[in-house]
Amino acid sequence: MKYKVLILSILFLTASTAAFSFNSDKGKGAIIELSGTIQSSSSGSLYSSGGITPQNVRSLNERVEKEGYDAVIYEINSGGGPVVASKEIKREIENLDATTICRFRDVSASGAYLFSLGCDRIVADSATITGSIGVTSSYLEFSEAMEEYGINYVNISSGKYKEVGSQYSEPTDEKKEILQEKSDKIHTQFLQMVRENRNVTDSEHRNISTGVVYLGSEAKEIGLVDKLGGREVAKSQAENVTGKDLTFQKLSDQQSLNIADFLASFEMSKFLNLKQAPLTATLN
Repeated sequence: MKYKVLILSILFLTASTAAFSFNSDKGKGAIIELSGTIQSSSSGSLYSSGGITPQNVRSLNERVEKEGYDAVIYEINSGGGPVVASKEIKREIENLDATTICRFRDVSASGAYLFSLGCDRIVADSATITGSIGVTSSYLEFSEAMEEYGINYVNISSGKYKEVGSQYSEPTDEKKEILQEKSDKIHTQFLQMVRENRNVTDSEHRNISTGVVYLGSEAKEIGLVDKLGGREVAKSQAENVTGKDLTFQKLSDQQSLNIADFLASFEMSKFLNLKQAPLTATLN
């Protein structure tokens, strides 16, 4: 009788262990949509109905940790935005205690590419517009229009270069050089982040430093993305990294991308001069 009890106990323990092992292979993943222009904050913006902010990402990441998700797929559709905001979003992704996959959709370029460097893996469609690893610092300058209409700009300031980037006076060559120097330094930092996070060789580094845009298929060839595909490939990557069979759920507190956001975030914005004063360095 004792032997029967012992055998039944062993069988029960084995079954319990197997059940626990089976359950431990299950997990859950979150899908987070990040669409629109990158913004420093959601308030006071021309495109406040959409866009990506560090606060948005932080809020969603807090939900991920609180609700115990094992992995996150960030589905990105953005042409970039301010440098600092892009770097802050990258840090928010890096600090998340879960596997992170960035999935590129139509456009994931410049500042959007920068913050994707915080992800464990990057997946892009073969036709995704990505790359654009460069910096632009621009503003509208009205001095000739003011002169035509007899408008005088009176400035009282201390510091020789305090007025660098003013909209109301034509910049001298010296002031342009100052702005170019700052832009070049930010560009160097951007390139260094790409080299460190993507292990791009020196030869490839020289190619990407021009700020050129790539198709996803081209980005895969030079190591800017890991895999080509869509959501299912991104899910597969998340499961490979976690070693779990994941059930995914969409998390969102943002409105869908509207046409104004898309135009502002796409590369066309550079040619249309859709920039806001004062002068800021942007990755788009």
